[in-house]
Amino acid sequence: MKMHLAFISVLATATFLVGPGDVPLPAQATSLGGDGGDAGESSKDEIVTKYVDGCRKPAKEGNCDKLRKEAVEVLKEDLRTLGSSANRAYMPAIVTIFKGDEPELRIAAADAVGMIGPQDQDVDVLAPLTNDPVPDVRNAVMQMLQRGKGPALTLLGQRTVSTRRGLTPDTLPDARKLMVPVAPDSTYLFYASDVAFGRLSYTAKSMNDATAFFKAKAKKGPMKLDEFQEKYRDQLNDEQEARDRAQEEKAKQLENVKPDPTNTKSFMEFMEKVQSIQGDRTTMMLLDSYQPNLFGAPTVYVLEERQIGQRSYPTRYVVLYQDQALKRPGYRLSWMTLSDQAIKSAQKVSSPSQRQEEVKQEKEPSIVKEKSEQEKKKFKKGQSDLEKELGF
Repeated sequence: MKMHLAFISVLATATFLVGPGDVPLPAQATSLGGDGGDAGESSKDEIVTKYVDGCRKPAKEGNCDKLRKEAVEVLKEDLRTLGSSANRAYMPAIVTIFKGDEPELRIAAADAVGMIGPQDQDVDVLAPLTNDPVPDVRNAVMQMLQRGKGPALTLLGQRTVSTRRGLTPDTLPDARKLMVPVAPDSTYLFYASDVAFGRLSYTAKSMNDATAFFKAKAKKGPMKLDEFQEKYRDQLNDEQEARDRAQEEKAKQLENVKPDPTNTKSFMEFMEKVQSIQGDRTTMMLLDSYQPNLFGAPTVYVLEERQIGQRSYPTRYVVLYQDQALKRPGYRLSWMTLSDQAIKSAQKVSSPSQRQEEVKQEKEPSIVKEKSEQEKKKFKKGQSDLEKELGF
């Protein structure tokens, strides 16, 4: 009985979101059990019905805000009920909830699918859910994938890791204001982008189209990723050094803060700042990581190169790859977000180290030559001694 009512409420909400005829109906839905129910279940059903029927635009009900809050709580419970059944027949209706604008319901839907147990055959349906604009929904989907079984699900889970938290939706960046070119027919990836770190990721309609688009705008390239990293090794190290210094400065500032442990709000805000510093490090590692099992063999085009202090830096570039988890071509736009002064300060550390390395490399040939000459003299002396001993 309870399972039947739960399914009916979720099905009604799904129909409200996408329209009748678009929500798949399980074959056994008509035989899940009786009519009616106890007063509590009937009351909950009425709340959902009023919300679905009376809060469309234009709204018929005058208390839609109150109805929405009550209906969300009822539906969250119903989704948990369906998830606990572990019945895969409910998955299509549950997944439809992701088309709605209630983050709490999308989180509950992810939890329900996780309880049912996603499989590799569901990857194509579940992959778009990983790109929800709300960070907490993305994390719920990530946890959902971890509860499934199969190599394709595992790969998708590794690809869609996100460190952001919160119920506030991320917004689409304005690429024109950021002065980075976006290829036509691209889809923005919320979980693999961060404007603060100068990284925007997209899937592309076609690798050939994306390659042609960026090749026309490139100053240098194409280069294999390892070739690019070797060519600009010192420059990339300078950027990393500058980022590390900025994070260390944030950490030092927090060391001087003494939050009142009795003030819960103040203490939680302090802990969020501490966690944010570690989260920033993790985020940057994820955004600059290109494991072959996830990205294939990436190609790099340098879109802009600029002289800063003693070196010329690739201040804007794009990495193109074949997204193994999403089974689509993709690319990541990267640009420098650090100030020129921060980069110059990092150079003061790296330049002496680089010079020491260069001197070491310059000395190595002479050391090898000197060693070779010593070995020759030793060989000749040994040969001469042997000839004397033999009477030659």
